[in-house]
Amino acid sequence: MAALLVGAAAFSLAALTLRDGPARGQSAGGPGGGERPVAVVSPRPGGPAPRVEGTQEESGGRKRVPPQHAAAQGEPGMAPQDGRPGPRKPPADGPGSLPVARADWPMPTGRELEAAAGPRRYRLPPGAILALTIEAIGIYRAPVWNTDAQWALDSGVIHVPETSLPWSETPERNVYLAGHRLGYPGTGSRLIFYRLDELERGDRVVLEDRRGRRYEYEVTEKFVVGPRDSWVMGRVRGRDMVTLQTCTPIPTFDRRLIVRADRV
Repeated sequence: MAALLVGAAAFSLAALTLRDGPARGQSAGGPGGGERPVAVVSPRPGGPAPRVEGTQEESGGRKRVPPQHAAAQGEPGMAPQDGRPGPRKPPADGPGSLPVARADWPMPTGRELEAAAGPRRYRLPPGAILALTIEAIGIYRAPVWNTDAQWALDSGVIHVPETSLPWSETPERNVYLAGHRLGYPGTGSRLIFYRLDELERGDRVVLEDRRGRRYEYEVTEKFVVGPRDSWVMGRVRGRDMVTLQTCTPIPTFDRRLIVRADRV
């Protein structure tokens, strides 16, 4: 009798885990290839669905950056050539939290926001593993660093090392990238993902490695999660995707905006 009860409890727990997984497909457990394990945390049972930001009903179409909201001191959109600004330590949200913790970033000036509303072209410095292009929001060849160190986050976009790379030898991939919404003036992070909320279904995201090989993705999802919802970094069965993350809303930054794009 005791064995039957234990078996029933195990079956119920397994069913609950599958029901509470990511919306499209299920989280793929276990590492593959050279990829390190990723802790996947399921949303709370019965909790609210992720809040979608920047929908047609909210914005009446693609959101435009107003003139008073506009990136860049010096040459607009150019990453610093040294690649390593001085150390800054924004307060962390604690163990198991998603990257890009909030800090005392200065609000952007009108001149910065005006530059962010147009195309921003970056140089790929030594050490960056990928170049990120999102034409819909004017980002061209932003450097992606394969580390979650603070200097890298202040230099552009980071790839969370525990997650997939576009060439990972796994049945599914989740290339997890994060960048600042505001960031620090004079660094490659400044307003790098300021317009991430403008992305819509069908927009293209392109990653290019240092050998010139391109990996193209198409935006399929956009939602908001809490800072401890680390399940969004896990791989999802049947999907080969890139996830883009930044903080929201301005200026509290106590949530995380997630944009997912699937390989095409």
